[in-house]
Amino acid sequence: MRKLIFIAIAAISFTSCSPKLVGTWNIDKYEVDNQKGQNFTTRNAGELVLKKNGTGEKNVEFNMFQNEFSDMQSFRWSMQGENIININSTDSNQKSDFDKTWIMVTNTKKKQVWKSTNGKNTVQILEMSKRN
Repeated sequence: MRKLIFIAIAAISFTSCSPKLVGTWNIDKYEVDNQKGQNFTTRNAGELVLKKNGTGEKNVEFNMFQNEFSDMQSFRWSMQGENIININSTDSNQKSDFDKTWIMVTNTKKKQVWKSTNGKNTVQILEMSKRN
């Protein structure tokens, strides 16, 4: 019985954090800082769609250092606490720079700023605004 109550509370906690994330988010700015002077910033890089059931779609395209990048995949997302989000593509054969744990620096209904690292010296920053 206690286990069932715990699961119910966890489910309520999860849904109370996620409604502001659900929707279509424009990637207004995507920045990569490798701490070695090779910084990259692009604007209007595409969109992320976060669905209420914990799934989503990436529709991302940009050019970095004269190379074209495209990331158009389905993914699963989950929250850890109030400011941690995990993104994992459903196609494990296709690598994605967005598949990782992100820290939500700004988490409002209309604006999101997420930061992550590759575990070395590179920091990635996503600045997003919600579509109406």
